[in-house]
Amino acid sequence: MKFLSLLCLLLPFLVSVTQANAEPSIDTLANKKFNILFIGADDLRMNIGTYGDKVAITPNIDALASEGVVFDKAYVQFASCNASRASMLTGLYPDAIKVWRLNTHFRKTAPDVVTLPQHFKNNGYHTESIGKVYHNYANIRDDKSWSVPARLDQESHFDDYVLETSIKEGNKKGIAAESAEYSGNKYVDDHITVDAVQTIKRLKNSKSPFFLAVGFMKPHAPYNAPKKFWDLYQQEDIQALGSTNKPDNISNLNWFNYKEIRGLSDLPKKGPFSTTTAQKLRHGYYAATSYVDDNVGQLIKALKDNGLYDNTIIVFWSDHGYHLGENSHWTKATARELDTRVPLIFRIPGQKPFTTSAITEYIDIYPTLAELVNLPSPVNINGRSFNQIFNEPDYKHRQAALSQTARPWPSNKPIKHMGYTIRTDEYRYTRWINIKSQQVIAEELYHTEKDLLERDNLIDSASERLLQEMSQLIEQSIK
Repeated sequence: MKFLSLLCLLLPFLVSVTQANAEPSIDTLANKKFNILFIGADDLRMNIGTYGDKVAITPNIDALASEGVVFDKAYVQFASCNASRASMLTGLYPDAIKVWRLNTHFRKTAPDVVTLPQHFKNNGYHTESIGKVYHNYANIRDDKSWSVPARLDQESHFDDYVLETSIKEGNKKGIAAESAEYSGNKYVDDHITVDAVQTIKRLKNSKSPFFLAVGFMKPHAPYNAPKKFWDLYQQEDIQALGSTNKPDNISNLNWFNYKEIRGLSDLPKKGPFSTTTAQKLRHGYYAATSYVDDNVGQLIKALKDNGLYDNTIIVFWSDHGYHLGENSHWTKATARELDTRVPLIFRIPGQKPFTTSAITEYIDIYPTLAELVNLPSPVNINGRSFNQIFNEPDYKHRQAALSQTARPWPSNKPIKHMGYTIRTDEYRYTRWINIKSQQVIAEELYHTEKDLLERDNLIDSASERLLQEMSQLIEQSIK
């Protein structure tokens, strides 16, 4: 009897200890109002250590990934800055908000949409934006999204130099890649990081949970970075991922003249880049990537220094992928794997780390974050929460991811052709449509799991069954 009495006294204590030591489930975590640190990079493809790049030096992002959920098949809806960001932050496909061009403001085409940060603001969060979160072009700002005005959000990439010799007075653009030794804060990303670190320190005393969006400018061209990040690499070690010539049997619509970097002062306006030039550009891109990584590390350190790390969800994202000479292409805006597939990492306090191969779309980030912190589900969006993945690592979220691109590009002229592309677990199917007639004028099919650069177009050799399956999927996706 004494033993039973003692057991009855101890039982509540034993249960409480067991509960305290147990890993909290995502369902339990959903009742907490975590802060959100929403970190974006610009033009960053999958050249990160955690994604298998053996050359890239990205220790801070890799450390974040080691504590988080790494999405191996995350896709943007349009491989260009403005359309991608507008789509992600509204949870809507580009066609739904009618944003395809660099200078279209989503508030003009979809004025009543409630954005991701606006949804958090409307539900008790303090929201702030530093750097390039929405597009840094044509005064694309959104006061409805933020509790205070956005800062450093309209800075230009093309005057972001340190050395006077890099850009001549009166020129719109300077050289393609700058390696600079300097003291203090000179590049825009330096100022973004300083502001963000100070903001984190200030927000630790906030009575409300916060949603802090920080958008870095790099590694977007020009590929400028402090010299110490250039010194991390041997230039000859950085090579293209594969063939640099244009493949055959592929629609010319999947290429364009990449004027964004053609206009940089030391690059030829036409023709291929020399081997030396190409190597320098890749070197600069990797240096700028390591520079972003260092800035990410400073933000994470600021969370830890201010006692916020264990109460903050960190999301790391990029607005689209990139070509570095592969397939005879530079920059982005193609309907291809290198441009549409992107890094995505969620670090959630209490969540066991793992890598998922579930197919996700960037429009899904919005409803997922809302569900994670127990906010009302956003309405009238295309995105679907992938919250179930955090509890079931093998959960298959989508059968296919939809992306698109427009032609002519880049241009403000009327769009003549639209390329729609879907990525399944194994394949990519692309359909080019004449906007006026809505006729299909070209098709592409790749076994992307075996052909990462998508050079072997299988459209004329694939089975009728496979083509029918892809056709049905894309038609369902673009309704």
